[in-house]
Amino acid sequence: MAAEKFPLASEIGWSRIKEVRVSSDGGSYSFEFELSGKKQLLTISIAPGQTGFVLSKPDGSPIVHAMQKGREIRVVDFSKRLSLKPTSFKAGAIKRPKRHG
Repeated sequence: MAAEKFPLASEIGWSRIKEVRVSSDGGSYSFEFELSGKKQLLTISIAPGQTGFVLSKPDGSPIVHAMQKGREIRVVDFSKRLSLKPTSFKAGAIKRPKRHG
């Protein structure tokens, strides 16, 4: 699935990020940074009621794009054949492990 192309938060070298490009447009904000060792850019966009993620090549051409609104996430994979229907699924509730003791 296309969503698997995004790195896990634990796979991002947060301490090795040298530069973050920040932009804003009205009530939305975007944060773009290079993924260390992968020659890819990750952009996180935050707007009221939605969050977007774009993984792209160094030249800016997108690899995969995801948009989350509420519990729904839509993913578009630009590395595959173009389809008129984006892939979407409902995000499940996060289950917390039971504490013993």
